[in-house]
Amino acid sequence: MRIVPFVLLAFAACGPSNSELRTAKTAVYNTDGSRLFGIAEQAAGDENYKLGAVDDGHLTFETIPKWYSAEGDLQSAGADNYTLIRGHSVKVSFVIAVTSTGPNQYVVTVTPHTYQYVAGSPQLRPLEQGDPYLPPWVNGRADTLSLSIYDRAKGMAVTPPVASQ
Repeated sequence: MRIVPFVLLAFAACGPSNSELRTAKTAVYNTDGSRLFGIAEQAAGDENYKLGAVDDGHLTFETIPKWYSAEGDLQSAGADNYTLIRGHSVKVSFVIAVTSTGPNQYVVTVTPHTYQYVAGSPQLRPLEQGDPYLPPWVNGRADTLSLSIYDRAKGMAVTPPVASQ
């Protein structure tokens, strides 16, 4: 029997770098606000988020909330369109806003609206940024949506001035 040595190359899942994420979240776009708003709506749809409340006048929309387990697994609707939730399940929607910063210059913000089900409580508990119970994957999903919007609109992004040292 002949043994053939081999090399196993393991590739880690390549996520965005911190600088890519920072660029996507702070990008300023030189375009018409309605055009950028349409791009943001398309990106949300492509990321499998359904659009809920849309305010064309203020260039904002919210995705329809989805339920996730505490670990971030989607809890989809079953029979009769009911979703079985358990203790610490998290309800997440995203508010996407296109905001003017000057003539034909806009920024996009993606803000998660997050609530947690606590067994035995009649009310959902809001989870704000900085809350120790806010699962880290919530911000990860918001970051993914921000990157998706940026990838579609980066041709309109204004190049920031280079800082002199």
